[in-house]
Amino acid sequence: MKRFKSLWDRLLFRDKGIIPTYKLITYYALFTLAMFILSIWQFSWLFLGIATLLMISLLIIDAFLLPKKEDIEVARTMADEMERYAKQMVTIHFHNRTNDAYTVRLIDGIPESFQTIFPTNQLLPSGKSVAISYEIFPQIRGKYQIDTLYVRLKTKMGLWEKQITYHLSNEVKVIPNLSETKKYLASAQKYLLHEGIKIRKVRSGVGEFSKVRSYVVGDDPRKINWRQSAKLQEMMTNEYEPEHGKSVTILLDCGRMMGVELEEGNRLEKSIEAAITLATAALQNGDQVSVIAFSKEIKAVVPSGKGLEHLDTILQTIYALEVDAQESNYALAIQHAQSIQRKRSMIVLFSDVQTFVNEDYQLFYMKKIRKKHLFVMLGIEDRLLQAQIKMKPEDTIAAMEKSMAQKQYINQKQVMRKWEKHGLPMLEAPAERLAVTSVSHYIETLNRGLL
Repeated sequence: MKRFKSLWDRLLFRDKGIIPTYKLITYYALFTLAMFILSIWQFSWLFLGIATLLMISLLIIDAFLLPKKEDIEVARTMADEMERYAKQMVTIHFHNRTNDAYTVRLIDGIPESFQTIFPTNQLLPSGKSVAISYEIFPQIRGKYQIDTLYVRLKTKMGLWEKQITYHLSNEVKVIPNLSETKKYLASAQKYLLHEGIKIRKVRSGVGEFSKVRSYVVGDDPRKINWRQSAKLQEMMTNEYEPEHGKSVTILLDCGRMMGVELEEGNRLEKSIEAAITLATAALQNGDQVSVIAFSKEIKAVVPSGKGLEHLDTILQTIYALEVDAQESNYALAIQHAQSIQRKRSMIVLFSDVQTFVNEDYQLFYMKKIRKKHLFVMLGIEDRLLQAQIKMKPEDTIAAMEKSMAQKQYINQKQVMRKWEKHGLPMLEAPAERLAVTSVSHYIETLNRGLL
């Protein structure tokens, strides 16, 4: 059984060995057919023996023309990081040390989550180097180790195909799709155009109060401290330090409900991409950003940091997060956020709104955190629920389904309004609009001077 499995693996682009080609099988079938036709008439056994020897000789010669493993040098070139749903090129470099040309086809040992079509029947000229490229389409985030490359070579006669296995180690990280982030970095105002949000410049004189000093020519008259001027009988003015960066804390829910599948990926995928876009907007604005990923336990923590270089720290920490088959512990996440963020900050929670609002005990923690921090929750709207609400019922069952969907939607909105009365806004957006909605709310918060 083991011997049979080994032979079968060789036929399935594994291990090493020599296998017959379709050309050889065709020739053998024609040879057999010719011998059968000739057998109808009488012919000598000598002719049959000579024909068979010629056939075997041809097969042996073609087999000896196949190269050894050391005759063909192979190397792989590919990016260390790839974005999810972004096409990337992988290049296999061949160097033929022999004086014979070969036809090559290959299968690379990439994970099944990488969609691709491998190249076939590529010419490998004698004594030359050739680069063969193919396109991959990664679909699942994470870290992958790509090691094995399976190559099949055949000569010009093409009767046999030699299979050679090369071990070329490459580590690849598939990170979240950054298309929304790139759009924001290209033009922040254009990115927010459809939301009707304008990015306002910080007014002159707005910042942390530093001291009162004597007025000098050129100072802004609006900063004159009239009370101190009257008291000291000298013109005095207020001096402000440049306002220090605000703080934004992003909470990423990785619990069971975040695994709900969407058209592309799941809720967690879209939440991570939106969180990265929001972090980019805040970091570019000079604010400090920290990230906490959680489910039943805390899964990952990125301490507060400034500058766009901090974005890479966030990305490397959360790129491989996965959904847990457990309920989320919101209280633990909020307590942890308070413990690492002592000063006032904007806390943005990416989660499932419907699950969150149905747990009344969360309101106690939210009221407590609202005294010091700004809080907002962002979720992805239920498209199935929206579709049931908008459908035109054609029978009684469809009408009942629409009625129940409307009732569920109204109840959810009522609970959300109750939370908003306590200063805890909740926003839902389509999956493709989650990133721009989060950034818009952040910019609007800054424009209104709430943070």
